Amino acid sequence: MTDWKELLTSAASKVQEVCEPIRLGGERDRKVGVGAAGDETLVADSEAEKVILEALTPVSDVRVLSEEAGERGPESSRFLAIVDPLDGSSNFSRGIPFYCTSICIVDGKELRDARFALVQNLVNGDVYYAEKGAGAFKNGKRLRPSAKTELSDSVAAVDLSKATPDVFVALEPLASKLARQVHFGANALEICMVADGGVDSFVDLRNRMRITDLAGAYLIGKEAGISITSETGGELDPSLDLRSRLSLVASANEALHQKILRELSPLRRRRT
Repeated sequence: MTDWKELLTSAASKVQEVCEPIRLGGERDRKVGVGAAGDETLVADSEAEKVILEALTPVSDVRVLSEEAGERGPESSRFLAIVDPLDGSSNFSRGIPFYCTSICIVDGKELRDARFALVQNLVNGDVYYAEKGAGAFKNGKRLRPSAKTELSDSVAAVDLSKATPDVFVALEPLASKLARQVHFGANALEICMVADGGVDSFVDLRNRMRITDLAGAYLIGKEAGISITSETGGELDPSLDLRSRLSLVASANEALHQKILRELSPLRRRRT
């Protein structure tokens, strides 16, 4: 029987080991091609993916979906490993210290079937881990989201990268009521920060997020008790492939979540 916690922890630790020499050796922005998701692949992306695939390959009955290599393994496999070897590649390439690796093991065909997840901050080594039904933890301590329920007291991480004008318009009512808006450039890690109380919400209305960005942080957030839905308040149910794109809102608690969704009502009406 596979010890998924040990396997994922070991794989993520090896990712940190291979990325650090690249960062220090002056090759942090070297590109080696284009990944399956269509983005340019850094040498760090490639090396990080390689060690994760090496860790997963010996495990039977596992198919891999990775941002760089695409799909690997038989479709009949019981488990699907959804991998973003280096989330925050742009940050890594520019020397901005905020990026992570994300691995999620799905036992089924839908996001709700996520069973194990690990997101590791590759800068400071913080490890977020969750098992379905068993809770979510950071470095072995149970995650506790913020208790803030008022928009005027809350800090939201908002992804505006390549956002279209309608997204800026839709966000204006919310932005005017928040205490502060931030964005750090690695969405998986930012959703984990909602679960950990570092920020109170994460908002992405661009309809650009991939399942590889989301899967690991989704299970960690759900097990920590945060609210995660589409921007219209519906359940997230994306296809588990690299083609699908989505928007989402993640909040520390349901009271705050509903207030954020109400402020996004103009966009909700256009998309429902």
